[in-house]
Amino acid sequence: MLRPTAATDLVDRMVDRMIGRLRTDADKTWRRTTNGVRHLAGTDRSTLGASAKKTVWRRDNVQLWRYDSDWRPDKPALLLVHSLVSRSYVLDLRPGNSFVEALIARGYDVFLLDWGVPDAVDAGNTLETYCLEYLPRAVDAVRSTSGHESITMFGYCFGGVLSLLYAAAHPEAPLSSLAVMATPVESRHLPPLFRAPHSGRFDVEAILDENGNVPPASILAAFRALKPTADLVGTVNLIQNLWNPAFVDAHNAMTTWSRDHVPFAGAAFRQTVELTRTNALLEGGLELGDRPISLRDITVPFLNIYGLADHIVPPAAASPAGDLVGSTDRTDLALPAGHVGLIVGRAAHTRHVPAMMDWLDRHSSIDASAPEAFGPLRRKVPA
Repeated sequence: MLRPTAATDLVDRMVDRMIGRLRTDADKTWRRTTNGVRHLAGTDRSTLGASAKKTVWRRDNVQLWRYDSDWRPDKPALLLVHSLVSRSYVLDLRPGNSFVEALIARGYDVFLLDWGVPDAVDAGNTLETYCLEYLPRAVDAVRSTSGHESITMFGYCFGGVLSLLYAAAHPEAPLSSLAVMATPVESRHLPPLFRAPHSGRFDVEAILDENGNVPPASILAAFRALKPTADLVGTVNLIQNLWNPAFVDAHNAMTTWSRDHVPFAGAAFRQTVELTRTNALLEGGLELGDRPISLRDITVPFLNIYGLADHIVPPAAASPAGDLVGSTDRTDLALPAGHVGLIVGRAAHTRHVPAMMDWLDRHSSIDASAPEAFGPLRRKVPA
């Protein structure tokens, strides 16, 4: 039997815990309400793609950006090559959660090739347009701007396909190394929706809009079909975490990007359908500009990055890339992440991106004595 004093102390502790819990719940309810109002009003949106940059080259709708930095040690300039169907700001999503920002903090001279928004004039853009015209000129612009004779090329998703085709078509290209991430090379292991070109019933022309391009709405519908419940699950998670402004900010950033597609140039889309149908990246028989090319002609150090939980480009569709190139120095980096989780989120910031940069550092001229070389990610003062 408890003594009166002990019983009183026990009751006091129980009351204190109850009051503390009520205060916490009330605080979360208040924050959930205020954050919910801001979310519905659209006043809680972070600025996306905020890292300071300058346009150093442009042609048609294509722009080459160089990101500002106050520290650039003697490393090859790094050119990020983005996909053709989504916005490139996913590589610079928001402060503190930006692949570009992490590269800058590590001392890289970062360039990004943004393909712009194709219009009716761009409907005739072919894979040759991107790989034999735009990319060589962009590489030259990176070299002249940075002052480096050779560069590192880093392709993301379909940007990785373009990087492979460019490098194969230009064995003499001034590349010090080549990295691709979430890049499909084995079409038989793509999701069923993306394997539709294997069917003789697939009508390419029926998908094109009045400009001759694949409209963004069709691209969004295709990605949504891969995970039909994703929007519902995302909304439930948002409601449960409305009290947490950091969660709401991250949710809004990713939701905005995932719905923000651009048209796919019609001519390049037709070629991509054929590339998928014949599985040419894996099986061979590649042609670019009416001449045969081979991934075996890529001999620079090669890094193949893919996510073990990627539902868009599954591991089996991405993992063979290293075996297709002729490089003797090649590395596979299989990470426990999804398609975007490779570069966005806490695990990306603390584990995945540092692992990628470790490889890049080993294949670059690096001043390891510089305090920033292996230091934590932080914002840079623009040059």
